[in-house]
Amino acid sequence: MRTTILILMLTATLSWAQGLYKSSFALGEEPNYFKEQLYGNGIVDLLSTDSVIWAATGYGLSKGVYDPAGGNWKWQSFDREDYKGKGGVSAMGLMDEHTLWIATAYDTVVQGDHLPAGGGLSYTRDGGQTWTHVPQPVDSLNVNYAPTTTVIQNLAYDIAFIDSTVWIATFGGGLRRSDDMGQTWQVVTTDSLFFSSLGNLNHRVFSLLAVDDTLWVGSADGISKSPDNGASWQRFRFSAIDSNTISGNFIVALDYQPATHTIWAATIEAENPNERRGVSVSSDWGKTWHRLLLDEGFFPHNFAFYGQQVYIASDRGLYFRPAPDQDWQLLTDLHDAESGNEIFQEEYYSVAVQQWNGNAFAWLGSSDGLAWKSLTEMNDDWHIIRSFVPIRLRPKPQVYAYPSPFSPSRQLYARFVYPEGSNLQEPIKIYDFAMNPVAEIPVNAYRPKWDGKNQSGDVVASGVYFYRAKVDGKTVWGKIVIIN
Repeated sequence: MRTTILILMLTATLSWAQGLYKSSFALGEEPNYFKEQLYGNGIVDLLSTDSVIWAATGYGLSKGVYDPAGGNWKWQSFDREDYKGKGGVSAMGLMDEHTLWIATAYDTVVQGDHLPAGGGLSYTRDGGQTWTHVPQPVDSLNVNYAPTTTVIQNLAYDIAFIDSTVWIATFGGGLRRSDDMGQTWQVVTTDSLFFSSLGNLNHRVFSLLAVDDTLWVGSADGISKSPDNGASWQRFRFSAIDSNTISGNFIVALDYQPATHTIWAATIEAENPNERRGVSVSSDWGKTWHRLLLDEGFFPHNFAFYGQQVYIASDRGLYFRPAPDQDWQLLTDLHDAESGNEIFQEEYYSVAVQQWNGNAFAWLGSSDGLAWKSLTEMNDDWHIIRSFVPIRLRPKPQVYAYPSPFSPSRQLYARFVYPEGSNLQEPIKIYDFAMNPVAEIPVNAYRPKWDGKNQSGDVVASGVYFYRAKVDGKTVWGKIVIIN
């Protein structure tokens, strides 16, 4: 399965920032508002099964079901009250056509430092109606290896399955397997060494992939492959003198392209100064690797495939290649003329292709919303879905801005919400605490937003700011808090 390792730090305002690994997860403060819409705008992972798309966010899990009559998606969201795991969703995996597993994680403070912690795993066999919770695996002191006795920095980044065996990739807990649906867990190492997450980079595991009976494991020290469900292992590592090896030893994502029988790996530099960020591809089951998109500023997060087409979500945008002999195309900003929503950023963290009954859709997740488009309708534009509380559910004030507090350096924009069907009749005006004019948001076809800058183009100072909007003849005042 694929995973997103360069992840999003969730703040308490439905916004995300970038970190080296999943570093913070939280729960929504008003969960009832999101039961029938996307649960948060930071999309960690995407998973499709027939006409259902699952979106993992730092607040919880969302399930989208295609409505052919409306040509759109109906959403249902789940949080800890449903799946019983603490925090948001850090990983997902489909065991069979009916059994979905998720891993959860949350943010905790230890001696003044914010650290991620594992909230356990949960699975459902009925589309989310009922859930079975599995506690985060930890060790006792009575083991013959370096035990992981805490859930802190022990969270699952990926989940994979070989028949009835559940495999999880964790940072502090390493590679673990369960043959009894999570009732018991066994630590597995791919190098015959005694397990030590602190002492061995290969025991810090971030990504998993199951193809038929073969398990692929990505760690901070290369890729391991087992053709026999963990009984034996072969390892693949970077070599400075062999260009047919992977580009870097830190493996943040793994995936398989059926149309070309190709293994794709997001390979990032670890400790060797000659390692390079990029994508490593093997068409011979790992014997040789071809290095693509090598660039020190490139960080791939996730893969998806549609026949021979390849999609790569990265911190530079969405890379798309129509066929193996064609050049890569790069997509960054997205516009949805129908809804007025936009995603103005380069970082995309998750991507998926959904196919069933002749339908095909591409999905793209960011820290600022979810986008989708049809792959079977010619020239279909991107459609953007963003989570917010509708005015009909929170009628006061008639216009509000989110997120608030708003950090311009981390969250790009504060967006303004007003009742559906209403019209802004003049630009939204921003004032400081002394009521001096600061900025003016024009009226256009897209949802109004503020980048936190004044009329001179400078980011404003931290503090309380007021906005004035006129909707359907009525003047509305509100406030927004800026934190830099």
